[in-house]
Amino acid sequence: MTKRNKILSKVRLPLYGNQTLKIALEFGVVLSEVAKEQKIKLTPEITERAEDILIKELKLNGMRQTALNFVPLILACLETKD
Repeated sequence: MTKRNKILSKVRLPLYGNQTLKIALEFGVVLSEVAKEQKIKLTPEITERAEDILIKELKLNGMRQTALNFVPLILACLETKD
């Protein structure tokens, strides 16, 4: 095995299908709309938290269950840490 193949075998990037990308886009749009309605500014911290939450949920529960749980996931993303 060449050095390049060894590196690539250790660094496995996740591959997502069209359905997962559609769910991620929809999640982002819903997050943006809810933040706009609630007059919450989307900061880099919130968007990073949302990304982490979405990826974790997709891995644990799959696409269908994640899509059904958008409301609590969005609320978890927008919660403030005081």
